[in-house]
Amino acid sequence: MKRFFFLIVLLTFMTTTASAVQTGKPVVQRIEPPCWWVGMETQLQLMIHGPGLGEGTVTVLTPGIAIAAVHKADSPNYLFLDINIPAGVPAGDYTFQWSNGKKKLNFVYTLHERTENSSKRFGLSSSDVLYLLMPDRFVNGDLENDSTPCTAEKADPKDDYGRQGGDLEGIRMSLDYLEELGITSVWPTPVTLDDEPAVSYHGYACADYYKIDPRFGTNETYRELVKEAASRGISFLQDIVPNHCGTAHWWMKDLPFKDWIHVFGTYTRSNYAMSTHMDPHAAAIDNELCTQGWFDTSMPDMNLENPFVLQYFIQATVWWMEYAGLAGVRIDTYPYSNEKAISAYTAALRKEYPNATVLAECWFNFPHQVAYWERGPWPSGPTVMDFPLMGEISRAFIEDTNPGWGQGMVRLYNMIANDFVYKNPNELLVFGENHDTNRMYETLGRNPEKLKMAYTFLATTRGIPQIYYGTEVLLAARDSKKLGHGEERAPMLARVLTAEGRDPLEENVFSYISRLLTWRKTSQTVQYGRLLHFLPDYGENMYVYFRILDNECVMVLINNGNEPVAVDWQKYAEGLGKASKGTEVMSGREITVGQSIQVPAQTAIFFTFAGI
Repeated sequence: MKRFFFLIVLLTFMTTTASAVQTGKPVVQRIEPPCWWVGMETQLQLMIHGPGLGEGTVTVLTPGIAIAAVHKADSPNYLFLDINIPAGVPAGDYTFQWSNGKKKLNFVYTLHERTENSSKRFGLSSSDVLYLLMPDRFVNGDLENDSTPCTAEKADPKDDYGRQGGDLEGIRMSLDYLEELGITSVWPTPVTLDDEPAVSYHGYACADYYKIDPRFGTNETYRELVKEAASRGISFLQDIVPNHCGTAHWWMKDLPFKDWIHVFGTYTRSNYAMSTHMDPHAAAIDNELCTQGWFDTSMPDMNLENPFVLQYFIQATVWWMEYAGLAGVRIDTYPYSNEKAISAYTAALRKEYPNATVLAECWFNFPHQVAYWERGPWPSGPTVMDFPLMGEISRAFIEDTNPGWGQGMVRLYNMIANDFVYKNPNELLVFGENHDTNRMYETLGRNPEKLKMAYTFLATTRGIPQIYYGTEVLLAARDSKKLGHGEERAPMLARVLTAEGRDPLEENVFSYISRLLTWRKTSQTVQYGRLLHFLPDYGENMYVYFRILDNECVMVLINNGNEPVAVDWQKYAEGLGKASKGTEVMSGREITVGQSIQVPAQTAIFFTFAGI
C-alpha cells in the first residue's frame, strides 16, 4: 500500500495558496456539503471555496434560514458559514450572496425533504450477516469505466496492485447471488474517489469525500444500488476514513487552515501505538505520535481537534447516510485519531441516527483493549470488531494433530471466555479474515473442510458474522507461494455468480455456506440465544457449545481432530435440559438424546432441540 513521494512535493501540497487579492470575477468552485435536508439534528456548516472568497462575506437572500456566523480561514479562498435552519422551514432552493466591496456573487443552495422516518433507520444486529467486498476486486460489470480520463491511475488487470475494474454495476449484478448466499448487509471498502497515481484500488486515500470514484460509477448509481439492495432485504454500510485523506485530495494544494492536517518539519509516520490511549503509564509524546503521525506517505493525517475539521467529517458522514439511505458506516483506523474528537464524532452520528450502526475498526490483539473502545469513558461507544477472536480462528483450525496445552479448539474456548470484559458481546463483529489479513482459505492450507468448520463457528457463535468476498467460492491468490495484499485481494469473476459457472468444489463450498447462512436467518435461537460452552477434552480437539433461547437450543459440535469423537450426552446435559429429540440442521435427520453418535474428523455438525 506504500506510495513514496519526494518530501518537497509533500511540503508543497501542505502549503496554502498565496493570499494575493483576486482581481477576476469571483466564482464558487465548491460548496460542501453539496446539499442538505430540513429537520436534521446535525448543525449545518457550509465550506465554500473559490479564489479570494475568504476576503468577502455572505448574506442569505431567501427568507426562512439565517447565517449565524461567518468564519474566515487561514487561506483567503475559504469561508465557513454556520447556517440556522429553524423547524418547519420548507425544503427548496435558497439564494446566498457573497460580496466584497463592489464585487458580488449569488449562489444557490438546496435543502431537501428527509425520507420519512429517516432518523429511525436500523443498523446491524446479531440477526445479520455482513459481506465485506473490495469494489475494484469484485465483479466488473461495466468495462467502459475501468479507466477514466479524469483519474490518474488506469486499469491494469495483470498487476496485482493495479486497478482490476470491479465496480458498482458488478455489485448490482451480484444481488441475486448475495441474496442466495444468505447475506443481509454489504460493507464495501471505500467507494469515494482515491486518485493516487498508483495502488489506488483500495480507496483509503480519499481525494474527494463527496464523490464516488468514477471507475466505480456515480453518486446516483451508488444511491440506486443501495435502494435496489434494500428492496431485497440487503442493507449497506459505507466505509468512511476521518483519520486521513490522500495526498491527491483537492484541498492539499490549498489547505483551509494551517492545522487542517498534522504538519511536521519532515515526513513523520504514526508509531501505530494505539495502546497509548488506555495505557496509564504512556508518555504523552507516544500518544501524540500515534494520533498525529501520518498513516502512510500518501495519507496525510487529519487534525480532528480542529473544530472545523471535526464538523466537516461529521457532516460528510451524515450526508452519505441521508443521501444514499445507508444502515450505517464503518470507521477506518478509529483509534488513530484523538480520543475526545473521534468520540464526539461518534456521538454526533448517534444523535442523528440513534439506531444506525457505527462500526469501528479497533485492531487490538487483546479483548480488554477492544472493550475499552466499546465501553469507553464516553456515553456513546461504537460497535467494535472482534480482532482478538479473529487472530485465534485460523490458529485453532490449523492445530489439528496432537495440539499442545492451550492449542487447537481450546483457543476458541479461551477467547470466548473473555466476554466478561465487553458491554454486549452479541454486538461484536466476528470474522476470520478481512481485506487487511491473509485469506483464511490460504491460512488453512486451502482446505475446504476446515473452511466449512470455521464458517460454521462464525455463523453460530455470539455476535454479528462477517464474511469476506470470494471465500464462499474458494477465491485465492494466483500463486499460493506469493501472498500479500494485492495478491490475495483477487478479482471475483462473474462466472461464479451462478451454479452453472462454478466448478464442483466451488459449488460444494458455496452450497454449504449458503445453506448455513440461510438457516441462520430463520433461527432466533442462534441469533439471540445465550451462549453456553464446554471446555474441549484434552486430546480430542472438539469444541461443543449451545445457543439457548426460551425452550429451544442449538447444539454445535466442531471436531477439528483427525479421529471421530463419540458424543457424551451426559456431559452436555446442562445445555440439553429436558430435551429428548432433535434435528441435525444440515441433513434434516432426526436424532434422540442418548443415541450413539460420532462426529467425524474435520467436521462440524449442529442440532436444534425443543422442549429443553
